[in-house]
Order: sequence, then structure tokens, then C-alpha cells
Amino acid sequence: MSWSRLSLKARLVISVTSLLFIGIVIADIATYSALRSFLITKLDQQLSASITPASRSLARASLGENVSQSEFAFVPFGSYGELVTENGSTFVAAFVQNPSQAGSPPNLPTINSKSSSIALGRPFNVDSTSNPSLRYRVLATKNDTTGSVTVLAIPLTGMMSTLKRLVIIEFLVSLSVLMVLAALGTYLVSLGLRPLGKMVDTANEISEGNLSARVETNNNQASEVARLARALNYMLSQLITALERRGQSEAKLRRFVADASHELRTPLTSIRGYAELVRQRSGMLDKSETNRAMERIESESIRMGSLVEDLLLLARLDQNRPVEKLPVDLSELANDLTQDIKTVEPCREIDSDVEDDLWIIGDKNRFIQVIANLFSNLRFHTPECSPAKVSLRHIESDQLEQFDGLEIVRADEDGFKVPSDGKFEIVRFALTDFGPGIERSTLRNVFERFYRTESSRSRDSGGTGLGLSLVASIVKAHGGSAWVTSAGLSKGATFGFDLLIDISETEI
Repeated sequence: MSWSRLSLKARLVISVTSLLFIGIVIADIATYSALRSFLITKLDQQLSASITPASRSLARASLGENVSQSEFAFVPFGSYGELVTENGSTFVAAFVQNPSQAGSPPNLPTINSKSSSIALGRPFNVDSTSNPSLRYRVLATKNDTTGSVTVLAIPLTGMMSTLKRLVIIEFLVSLSVLMVLAALGTYLVSLGLRPLGKMVDTANEISEGNLSARVETNNNQASEVARLARALNYMLSQLITALERRGQSEAKLRRFVADASHELRTPLTSIRGYAELVRQRSGMLDKSETNRAMERIESESIRMGSLVEDLLLLARLDQNRPVEKLPVDLSELANDLTQDIKTVEPCREIDSDVEDDLWIIGDKNRFIQVIANLFSNLRFHTPECSPAKVSLRHIESDQLEQFDGLEIVRADEDGFKVPSDGKFEIVRFALTDFGPGIERSTLRNVFERFYRTESSRSRDSGGTGLGLSLVASIVKAHGGSAWVTSAGLSKGATFGFDLLIDISETEI
């Protein structure tokens, strides 16, 4: 099986075990090398200390004198000594208690007292003459007084036996340690990867339709797997929120298409009916009836054209097309449109609280449309002579969620926030009426396209149900937020919008 086809657990265990094996092998080699170097150093020290007494014993033995075992007891049994005199004679002896203890002699190079083929005073290794497993550590020195050369060869049997035992011990210990650590590593890897298995189970559960499933996490853990689990849970929450919003958007789209079709069908039906009437009874209608039919055709055409223009504007705003950005005196617009309402409805008392010289950056015509739509909403849904109040002024960020002690409901579900970077001011326009009011449960719906309440927002009142949607979309395109608040039925309502003013842009 190839490496890429192995599971993550198998790859982690193999990798960890391989690293442990490499580390143990390196430690074993280092231990073996250190002990071998130590033993050779001790052997060389023994050679240096033994070669002078061994030279005296060899010299006496070469003259035929008896040498007691106590004189060379310090030399390891099995060692060989060679004495080369100045005249070229050679005497070789084995340091043993009896001849049967002597092993295969060392294979020494030819030595003479005048020219030596080996370095004097420097230990080296040689093989035995007939036993491949037997080796010697050799040291040669020269007696400056007599001119003779003494060679002492100590067998490496003890050192090799010690190193062999070390290798066996290292192998057994290393194998045991590797097996224990591999088993422990497998357990720890399994324990660490257990959340991944739970993630797989959760993903399978979600794929089967349980969108509420989540991965169990411990917020106190800072491991990568725990962070991944928390990120997965956050992603699932975001996905579910997006799916819910998508479902809501699709439902709104279907309702919008149905409402738009219905709104367009009504004037088209009227136009078609009156056109057929004029065509079929062209010779039977008097002038007044013909004029009335043509007026109805014209009015319904104008109404349908206005509806189509509003729909096109909403479509452009939905596409986030850039709006015109020029200095606009919002105070002047509010005052002018307030005066227009007073002219159209002289009996309506409007209390105006408009801050002077309040400039913004935006599209002047669009803001005229926004304020005009709010005033039209006031005219259509409140009694003709009921009072109203217009307010336009700066507010602080802690006033964003309330108006006159009432909690506001924004058209944009994401809310309205002031950026932390930069220097901004907040401007609020509010139009308060004292009409029939709106139920708190339906406040958010008033900004939906073609939405009408049963009590007052009927088609007979003259609205298309797009005015407040246009207000919300235009204000949002300028970085603001439209809102509404009401204390309930028969307690009036307030419609308004908040805008952010970048002080650096409005300095003129």
C-alpha cells in the first residue's frame, strides 16, 4: 500500500516510530563508540605501563634465566612479547601459566633494531596468524641503552567480549523500548485524533439531514484539533445561517415575483378592458365616456410605468451599483419637502426640528426620493389633518438603538455599526406621525416589497408597496440604515434613517 493511501493515524504512528528507531540507533552507536574508545584508551594505558617490565622479563628469559610468574602477573594472560636485540636476534615468548593457554600468535611485521617498519611508541592493532577472531593491541618501544626493541601484544578478547555483550544488551533494551514507545505513541495518537473521528461522525450526521449536529469541544483546550473542531462548529453555524437566509431570500423572491405579477396584472387588465371597450363600442360611446376610458387607460399606464421604474431602481440598487457622490445639504432638502407637504395639506401641523447646514455626500435626487416617500407614506396612512414631527440632527453612537425611549427596528438585519477606524458623525432623520400606528410584531415587515397591512396599507390608498423598500435600499446604498418604531396600534409610528458622515469628505 502506498504512503498516500495510509490513514493519518497510520502515517503518524509510522513516522513517530521511525523517528524513535533512528534516535535509538544513534544513541546505541554513540554508546558503543564511547565504550570502545574508553576500553582502547585503558588498554593503551595498560600497554604503556606493562611494556617496561615485560622487556626486562623477556631479556632475562632470552639469557636462559628463570622468570617467576609473579614478575609478569601484571601482563594479561595470552599476551605475546618479542625482544629484538641490537645484533638482530629475536626472542618471542607468550605470557601464560602453561603452554596450553597460549593462543594464536600475532602476525607482527618484520622488526629490527636499526630500521623498524612500525611506529615506535604508537599502539596499533594486528590479526593473529591463524585465528581470524583473535586480534591484538600492539606497542613497540626501543631501549636507548641497549638498543633493543621490545614488542608487547595484548589480546583484544576481553574488550571484544565486553563490546559484544553491549551490542546484545543494546539490541534487547532498544527493541523493548521501541515496542513500548510505539504502543504508547499509537495510544496517544489515537487519543489525539479521536476528535477527528467525531468530526467525521458529525459530518456524516449532517449529510443525513441533522443540521443541528455539532462537534463536542473543550474551550479550555488549545490544541490544533480542538481549534479545528471549534472552527468547524463556527463554519457549520455560518452555513446554517446562510442556508436559512437563502431560504428566506428565496421565499421573499417568490413572494416578490407573485406580488409584482399581481401589481402589473391589475393595471394591464384595466388598460386591456378599457381598450376593448373603446374598440368594440367605438360608434356607440359618447364623447364623455370615450374621454373617461382614455383617462383611465392613461392613469393606469402611468401607474404601471411608475411601478416598473421603481422595480428597475430596486434592481439596480440590489446590484450594488455605485451611487453619485456629491455634497448635499440635507437640511435644505428636509425643509423644502416639509414646506411642500404644508402646501398640499395646509391643515396638517408639522413640527420641524431641523439642524442647519447639515451636509452629506451622496445623490441629491435619491435623497429627495427617500424623504418624499416618507412624506407620501405619512399622507397615505394617517388622517389628513393629523399632526406630525420632522427631526434632522446629529446623534451619538449610544442613541443608535432607540428613538424617544422606543426600541427601533432596522430594515437591515445586520444592524448599523460605526467603523472603529476613521472619524465619523451620525446623522438621523425621523418623521413621527400620530396615526393608527403599527403592531410591534410586524415592524420589520414594513420594509418588504409590496407589503401592506390589512388596516391601512391597501391598494386603494394609492401606494404600490415599494416606497419603504426604496427608502431602505437607497439609504443602504449610501452606507446608512432605515428604521421604524412604534408603541403599538393607535399610538403613531416613526420612520427614519441614520447616515454616517465621513468628516474628511464633508469638509468643503
